[in-house]
Amino acid sequence: MENPKFSKATVLEEYGKPIQVHEVPIPKIEARAILVQVEMAGICGTDVHQHQGELGVGNDSPLPIIQGHEIIGKIVKLGEGRDTDVNGEPLHIGDRIMWEQTNCGQCYYCQVLNQPILCSNREYYGFLHPVALRGGFAEHVYITPPTKVVKIPQELTNEETIGVACAFRCVVAGYEKLGGIRFGENVVIQGSGPIGLYATVAARESNAGKVIVIGGPEERLALAKKWGADHVIKIDEVKDPAERKKQILELTNGRGPEVVIEGSGNAQAFNEGVDMIQKGGRYLILGMTSQTPVSFVPSLIVDKCITIIGSISATIGHYHKALQFIKRNQHKYPFAEIVSNKYRLEEINEALENMRLGKEIKPVIDNTGRLE
Repeated sequence: MENPKFSKATVLEEYGKPIQVHEVPIPKIEARAILVQVEMAGICGTDVHQHQGELGVGNDSPLPIIQGHEIIGKIVKLGEGRDTDVNGEPLHIGDRIMWEQTNCGQCYYCQVLNQPILCSNREYYGFLHPVALRGGFAEHVYITPPTKVVKIPQELTNEETIGVACAFRCVVAGYEKLGGIRFGENVVIQGSGPIGLYATVAARESNAGKVIVIGGPEERLALAKKWGADHVIKIDEVKDPAERKKQILELTNGRGPEVVIEGSGNAQAFNEGVDMIQKGGRYLILGMTSQTPVSFVPSLIVDKCITIIGSISATIGHYHKALQFIKRNQHKYPFAEIVSNKYRLEEINEALENMRLGKEIKPVIDNTGRLE
């Protein structure tokens, strides 16, 4: 079958304005490059902030761009020399894969610190000019030769695994930096979006004590319960942070949780997290994209002897670990319920708006069936 020469793609041309659908040329497939058909692309809060021009890393990329960094792709063409994924498993036409962002492998952060997520020359899928064809809100994505990929287990559905491509791999990476959840530790999770939900199920499977989720709306909190939350606090009902703290102290022997995980993206959550955490506790910040400044008293960190950990993104190994987690627990938790609605490529503006309004947990662009 002859490979397509053009691909439909949604192009963000001006921040805050409706996205347009265009046909863009498909690049020549270099050695070790891969061309994939996009089967599913998730929409997350980052995409909403990016669309509005409120995301620092997005504003570093001049418009126009193809958005979408959370992607499941089916291999259409393999460039010469690209035979296996990172696990050494053979790659074939028709396999479903995920891939990490591209790191240079040459800078100080890549080579000396061994922290490729801090790469000085990192290139992001979902942040580049349409000519690169490296955004998920399209029919196809061009995967460059240096990009590391992992094959998706055949027994897992797109709906079960789409969250690995963004939120869950970030949670896995963050939990590694945290040192994991120790047996019996009480955990409070701020936010019930995808990061909060995956943090919930990961805490439950880590033999946490009580897992308490603060968030909303009701649909997200209902899924949090299915994924292992012992208690949920509805933020639209318990609006006073002091009252939320009181409830949490009552649930944690008056001391507060040993671990707090921020997954809300709300700058005000930081002060609340530091205030509620137990002395000697650990605070993992995963969801913070807000550029809003907040007032803070640094001596609280010393007075309470707490550890604050920031974590962003992940490497391909975290994708693999997240996929294996879902495979092991596939019949224990309804992972597919993270997908709250499916949209056609041409409905991208509606999908983004519904995500912005909090109507969705995880809306996706679903191309299944439209491509041959």
